[in-house]
Amino acid sequence: MFSFKYIMKDARRASKTFDAIAEHFDKTRNQPWKEVVRFLGKCEGSLLDLGCGNGRHLLEALDRNLKVYGVDASTELLRICKQKVKGKVELIRADVKSLPFEDRSFDNIIYIATIHHLKQGRVESLKESRRVLGNAGKILVSSWARELDRWDLEEEEKEVIVPWHREDGEIIERFYHLYRLKELRDEVDNAGFKVIRAYHSRGNNYVEAEKV
Repeated sequence: MFSFKYIMKDARRASKTFDAIAEHFDKTRNQPWKEVVRFLGKCEGSLLDLGCGNGRHLLEALDRNLKVYGVDASTELLRICKQKVKGKVELIRADVKSLPFEDRSFDNIIYIATIHHLKQGRVESLKESRRVLGNAGKILVSSWARELDRWDLEEEEKEVIVPWHREDGEIIERFYHLYRLKELRDEVDNAGFKVIRAYHSRGNNYVEAEKV
């Protein structure tokens, strides 16, 4: 269940990073985001959670009687998900740029706090999301916001390394591409989606879109 044939450099790096912090990450990331909950309230049928992490949104989707699938690059995060969902969700270890699904497999997709970890191929990952989404299907994409005052960067800088301080004192570095809202919206649009709404909320940028 947790192996895949095709894995790109970004996915290998993300897998190594989040395997190293999975247990501590799970302790600090328990609540679903209200923006995602709002989106899930409009969903029917099947849902793919791309970058499902420790499963906090999988559980919310299950509560709404959706048929749920979770994808992540991290074996350890998927093991945590497996314990939580108790066989009610199909969990797949996969690269978001090379998804092991047929065209038009899902009615809805959430792609939350994941695209910003890709150094390359972000639009390609969105195109792959579009490929597996059914006609008129909906997607919600989120990223950390470049607009935040916390970033001590030059105007054109977008990439940062953010340390994760584990409980044992080890520091794990995490890569982020920081999106301004317009950039995220433009990439979703360039991937072939019709943008429904783009907005900023609590340090994150969100784009809700539809496959046309």
